[in-house]
Amino acid sequence: MLKNNKSKAFTFICSFLPGAAEMYLGFMKNGLTLMLAFFISFMLPTALRAGDMFIALVFVVWFYGFFHARNIATSDEATFAAMEDKYIWEEFIGSKIKLDSVVANKWFAAILILIGVCALWNNVFDVVCRYIPESIWNEIYPIIRTIPGTVFSILIIVAGIMLIKGKKESIDGE
Repeated sequence: MLKNNKSKAFTFICSFLPGAAEMYLGFMKNGLTLMLAFFISFMLPTALRAGDMFIALVFVVWFYGFFHARNIATSDEATFAAMEDKYIWEEFIGSKIKLDSVVANKWFAAILILIGVCALWNNVFDVVCRYIPESIWNEIYPIIRTIPGTVFSILIIVAGIMLIKGKKESIDGE
């Protein structure tokens, strides 16, 4: 049971960085996952060179984080004491997704691998483009440039299909 005896002014300042105010108030899981979502919303589109398509995601996560922190900080003592420290996705889909240390390590490893592949792609891309003649380069550049964004889009579609299948199975099971 947490008690809200933290500084309101410092909580307000922390609320400008999504997740920081939640962590300051004692909700570590909530704050860490919200902060991670905010930084990933910056890094991933930049690494995939798909910033135009995902710029709204940064604003959505920031606004959600700001107002989420304000709602927690301004809640009364009874409501604050009844709040649980949950991962951010549990607020939207409930606690159907269990995240133990093995699963968390696999997800963290997958995210690191994806970021590493994107960084490697950018480095190899810059080196290789110097050795390809300009006449050929002008033909293949539009295709090569879109590969990371295309792969990321396919991953999003597959994740969406998996979520729909999982939701349908849970509805059918009930």
